[in-house]
Amino acid sequence: MSYTSLSFPVFIAAFFLLYYLLPKKYQKWVLLAGNYVFYMWWRPAFGALILAGTLISYWAALAYSKGALGRKKLWITLGVCYNLGVLFVFKYLDFFCSTFARVLGLNYGHELTLLLPVGISFFTFSAVGYLFDVCKGKIEAEKNFLDFSVFVSFFPTIMAGPIGYARNFLPQLGETKAFDLARVKRGILRFAWGMVKKMVVADTIAVIVNTVYADAANFSNGLVLLAAAAYSMQIYFNFSAYSDMAIGTAQALGFSVMENFDAPYLVASVKDFWKKWHISLTSWLREYIYFPLGGSRCKKWRTYFNVMVVFAVSGLWHGAAFSFVVWGLLNGAYQVIGEITLPARKKLRAALRVRESSRVLWLWRCAVTFALVTIALVFFRAGSVAQGLYLVKRILTILTDGFGGFALGTLGLLKRQAILLALYTAVFVAADIFQAARKSLPALEETDFAYWGVILVLALSVVFFGVYGRGFNPQDFVYFKF
Repeated sequence: MSYTSLSFPVFIAAFFLLYYLLPKKYQKWVLLAGNYVFYMWWRPAFGALILAGTLISYWAALAYSKGALGRKKLWITLGVCYNLGVLFVFKYLDFFCSTFARVLGLNYGHELTLLLPVGISFFTFSAVGYLFDVCKGKIEAEKNFLDFSVFVSFFPTIMAGPIGYARNFLPQLGETKAFDLARVKRGILRFAWGMVKKMVVADTIAVIVNTVYADAANFSNGLVLLAAAAYSMQIYFNFSAYSDMAIGTAQALGFSVMENFDAPYLVASVKDFWKKWHISLTSWLREYIYFPLGGSRCKKWRTYFNVMVVFAVSGLWHGAAFSFVVWGLLNGAYQVIGEITLPARKKLRAALRVRESSRVLWLWRCAVTFALVTIALVFFRAGSVAQGLYLVKRILTILTDGFGGFALGTLGLLKRQAILLALYTAVFVAADIFQAARKSLPALEETDFAYWGVILVLALSVVFFGVYGRGFNPQDFVYFKF
């Protein structure tokens, strides 16, 4: 089930009634049932996949804590290997087999073409992170199987995150969740905000991106560049919208989950970008891969190597294709090159008498960061490395051949849609600037007229300006395929 599907309002209404009206002793059971209904709505058989991972992770952690057979770490290893093994089979087996066969000059004609379970990367990383935390002593093995099952399958975040941490989530299950109208209203507002961000902004931008990427040869260099920049905005609005909706839903249920975005395009370096983009994944990779490799506590060359490993893993996590690996390695290379050239760039700014606090310098660095991120995302969006290289070449050709024509009418949007897109984008960009300034948002839930007025505007925006396909079905979230 998706937040934007027509079945979700029916599901969430019935779920909330049962969750808050039934006796509190049944609340966790209602939540667990809701988790599985929400996930199995898409494909019932994959409920068994989550259940198996839950059982094995639960017993592996308990066996570790009890020192079963005198081999404590063996159980954590088995639990981690099972979870990552399932992820590998469903997501990477065909990719690695076909690549290996190609290297050997063989014809690989045995594709499994397994259907990738939605959200498998997210709930797998949550379970693996829990096992690592138990092994490191950051959290005790959970003895309550119901609580652990709720954590692994928590429906607001299971499809596309934010990736959950057991040490943050499990303690929240220690008390029943009483109905709090102000909290529920804040959750609904956050959800509605995300819905508009996705269906009105991200999905409208997607029309431009899909039009150009489907046949880039028939568009000018300038329009290819425009589509590349548009995709940077599309994926941000799309994924941050899902995070808003997940966080809002969790908040209405009485749970706090990690923020996933913090105005990532308003930063002056790629390193800072990754502190504010997909924060739950970046934190997971830093804690469970970067730090164990030595982090930055080693020689510089080894630190740079660690950075490249982390971003290669990040690329593979997003998809079983070399284009994702290139995207990850580019982001790693940006940071390594940035660190290596930092002293020289500081000397140059000093020679030019440019103050580090200069607003113009900050804007320039933000623009360069956005450009670098956009070039990397070309490979993220492209169907192959070859297509990515072709598109990057077209963009770089602007330096010699110019932009060419800007026939905006060929991008698939009506003039009315383009104007509305500009207006709504400006609103969300302004919200990011407000967020980056660390200013407190007004507590709309305290004033009924203002609150319901905003909710009505957001709802009407989705109804009248949202992008729908055949049968009034909205597009899926981009990160569902990861």
